[in-house]
Amino acid sequence: MSRNPSRVFMVVCGLLLALCGVPAAAALELDVPARVARGDAFLVTARTDTAADALAFRWRGKTHTVPVMLLDGVRTAWLLLPVPVDAKEQTLSLSVGLAGDKKVSRTVQAAVALYDRERPVQRLTVERKYVNPPANEQARIAEDRRKVRAVISRYTPERYWTLPLLRPVPGGVSSLFGMKRVFNGQPRSVHRGLDLRGAAGTPIRAAADGVIALVDNLYFSGNTVYINHGLGVFTAYLHMSATDVQPGQTVRRGDVIGKVGATGRVTGPHLHLSMLVQGVSVDPLPLLEQASGTTRQP
Repeated sequence: MSRNPSRVFMVVCGLLLALCGVPAAAALELDVPARVARGDAFLVTARTDTAADALAFRWRGKTHTVPVMLLDGVRTAWLLLPVPVDAKEQTLSLSVGLAGDKKVSRTVQAAVALYDRERPVQRLTVERKYVNPPANEQARIAEDRRKVRAVISRYTPERYWTLPLLRPVPGGVSSLFGMKRVFNGQPRSVHRGLDLRGAAGTPIRAAADGVIALVDNLYFSGNTVYINHGLGVFTAYLHMSATDVQPGQTVRRGDVIGKVGATGRVTGPHLHLSMLVQGVSVDPLPLLEQASGTTRQP
């Protein structure tokens, strides 16, 4: 992601209004990438000189209210926002304003250009029941989807995550996010996660602070853990051989939550890491801490 060459300010307008004897509007500063790949999430930073408790971010038809925190004496808010891997738009618009304030003059906007990453095809062979599930498993599959939708629909206004995220297992990538999947010769939807290599029994660690939102055995995902990291951010850990946490439990970045396995629809032991931001599946890889180490951000 490249950063926008210019930040969006309302300071000049405020000074002009002040010179004319009109009370100045609130100054807002917005730091947002100029370009984002389809399938990625991106960090937005907003700053204000008002005593606002929260800022409202408008993205893809939804408003996200984010608490303001003091950072070096500046009121600041951070938010992760998603771009769907199948987004059709060439450019998307982001606007930020004071929460609860309807005045257009107090809102700043930025345009984000979208581009595509190369998405190769991956051909896999799995048990037949995971390509064409039998009729007696359809109710279970539907219930699994309902459970996951209910979990990721819960919005927690507190932010527990920091960037970059911790790599849950040390292994390399075996399957990228967004790859076009063909199972047993039959095309299926794109891969909405990141597969990381790991021997059976390898400890899996939480990518960030959060609260355990779901622990269950799901038809396709096998033994699965979802963590709520706050402000609409979730990570999910699939195909585990064992889980070591319970729903409602608070975990810290790096805590062991289970072990690598081969449960559900798999070709062998590995960790499938999913990331959902504001209800949209995104690629975790750009947000993961690299082996060389990366300075952590807010």
